[in-house]
Amino acid sequence: MIRVSARGATDVGRVRAANEDSYHVGDSVFAVADGMGGHLAGEVASETALQPVAELDGRVFADQDEALGALRQAVIEANDIVVSKAAGDPRYSGMGTTLTAVMLEGMRVHLAHVGDSRAYLLRGERFSQITDDHTLVQRLVDEGRLTPEQAASHPQRSIITRAIGVEEDIEVDSMSLEARPGDLLLLCSDGLTGPVPDDEIRRILGAATPDLDTAAQDLVDAALDRGAPDNVTVVLIQFESLNDPADANRRPTVHVDSRPGESSEQDWAARLGRLGAIGSKTPSTDETERRAYRGPSRAQRIGGILLAVSLLLVAVFAGGRWLLTRSYYVGLSGDDVVIYQGVPADLGPLSLSWEYEETDLSLDDVPGHLQDDVTDGITAADLNDARRIVANFREDASDDEPATSP
Repeated sequence: MIRVSARGATDVGRVRAANEDSYHVGDSVFAVADGMGGHLAGEVASETALQPVAELDGRVFADQDEALGALRQAVIEANDIVVSKAAGDPRYSGMGTTLTAVMLEGMRVHLAHVGDSRAYLLRGERFSQITDDHTLVQRLVDEGRLTPEQAASHPQRSIITRAIGVEEDIEVDSMSLEARPGDLLLLCSDGLTGPVPDDEIRRILGAATPDLDTAAQDLVDAALDRGAPDNVTVVLIQFESLNDPADANRRPTVHVDSRPGESSEQDWAARLGRLGAIGSKTPSTDETERRAYRGPSRAQRIGGILLAVSLLLVAVFAGGRWLLTRSYYVGLSGDDVVIYQGVPADLGPLSLSWEYEETDLSLDDVPGHLQDDVTDGITAADLNDARRIVANFREDASDDEPATSP
């Protein structure tokens, strides 16, 4: 006999003024959403996105395909609702959210995923990430331009290429796998995986299970101990055998599903400014045609490349600069703390941000555990959020000043 237990935990972190993460722990449905946007819009986006998914809780389906299809459709519906709400209320314009959701059918796990909130599986000694981050750096890893180790500390690691609420059409990653007795699933926002490395997450889960309350809080505390520059949310789902677990270390059977006509390839540079990234589908080239085509001359290739780059830059700044003006982050200009408009990234030789507002702080005024983060750039929900981050730095700096004797 198998018993499924689940726990969730969340924390605002040490920098943000509000918690824009949301999570759902039900009987058969579990999810994490990490919202982003202006004043309270991220919180609205994440809570709104969870609603269609939560409505699947307890439902029974005829077969695996119907169940996975229902979960995918709930994520698509979540996107439709968030897009509609953002279009109908200026306060929510530009809001979006990640969404990673799991639905259980006995020992079968269905998963749907958009964004950079992650799902992990701990099975015996194996600990593996079972979702792909929809981020710029993950794209560069997939293309062989970055190693996973370089991606983990890359200054643009928070730039996502896919999110709920950004566009009317959404591409959803989904899969099904068979759970085993002793398996532990972790869903989490990047507020955990940003500051806490995978090997530390694995150590915490291995030490704390089967006490899920302790494990969930230990994960949150690990992020807080490392500065927690973002909201932190975790959901743990454990499959416990009430008998002796059999084949607990067997590798899961994974079924990956994609919508008809969808391509997993996306050109991230075609949608600049949408949550700091861009994306549009690009058709693949037929392998047979590629072999038969002799190709243009060298001069034609060079001319084509220059033309493509020129068109790309025109498209980027025509379509993206307005959206960049809606993004802010706290970074450094030399050793001075500055509020920037845009995103902390470069497109070739071109910077995608510019100084917006100076502050009276320097890097020395930033708490030590956050100096690397501000060097990379701490993204803010809006200008007010950026100013709150600076105010927190100022308050911490004043607390650290030694008291003067009369």
